[in-house]
Amino acid sequence: MIEEKENKKKLGLLPKIGILMASLLLLLFIYMFFWEPKQLEIIEYPIINESIPESFDGFKIVHFSDIHFGTTVNEKELESIVNKINLLKPDILVFTGDLFDNSVTINENTKNKIEEILKKTTSKLGKFAIKGDQDYSDNRFEEIMTNADFQILKNQNIPIYFNGISPIYIAGIPSISKQEQNLGNALTKEENAYTILLMHEPILFDDVLNTTNLVLAGHSLGGLIRIPKIGGLIEFDNVNKYQKGIYQKGSSTLIVSSGLGTHKLSARFLNYPSIHLYRLYHS
Repeated sequence: MIEEKENKKKLGLLPKIGILMASLLLLLFIYMFFWEPKQLEIIEYPIINESIPESFDGFKIVHFSDIHFGTTVNEKELESIVNKINLLKPDILVFTGDLFDNSVTINENTKNKIEEILKKTTSKLGKFAIKGDQDYSDNRFEEIMTNADFQILKNQNIPIYFNGISPIYIAGIPSISKQEQNLGNALTKEENAYTILLMHEPILFDDVLNTTNLVLAGHSLGGLIRIPKIGGLIEFDNVNKYQKGIYQKGSSTLIVSSGLGTHKLSARFLNYPSIHLYRLYHS
């Protein structure tokens, strides 16, 4: 009789355990698909290098990437992103591609609204952008970014002066998806000058080792779903091992943004959307 009661008690627990597990799974789903993709964080990196002119001490670069508009970033979220960028008061602002997502069709009214919002971004010395692989899905990328006062870098570099006569250089190449990149042209500049290269896909980092000082990239979205000690579970082409964060090889540094939107899977886990702030210092 006692054994029979214990068995009934155990059987009575099974539905409760099932309800608990289902509830936890539902909470995890809500967190991954609806909460974390909206949680924007600011990540700051000090960039210290003897090649940086002393006049650039404290110079601020703000880097954002991979909006994938229409996935988890819509007009409201884009407004919030722009507000947070402007609060950082960048000296220059850089965007490393994928304004669009090839799964989302943007009508003309929305296109105009994106342009209007991005135009509100401010910086003291310029706004620069490069084309991501998803930006080839909509031929209005260059129109939007140009009208929003961004200079699109296509295998070229621009000298930046700040409180002195020694410049740093901002270089940029388009996505490698169409084989339009030309690193030789992008990195032709004053010898020994500190150079920052904007590239969309981080896999090209190995091709510019010791020829550029700082490489800023995106594309990977940090693997979207991240597991401790494993990394991101969603893999994209042309990332290699450079999925998220900072990498140092020789005299070159790569920093990969986890981006702002999503692609293929509209979820994030342990991988907040982010904006990067870099402060330059002469060592």
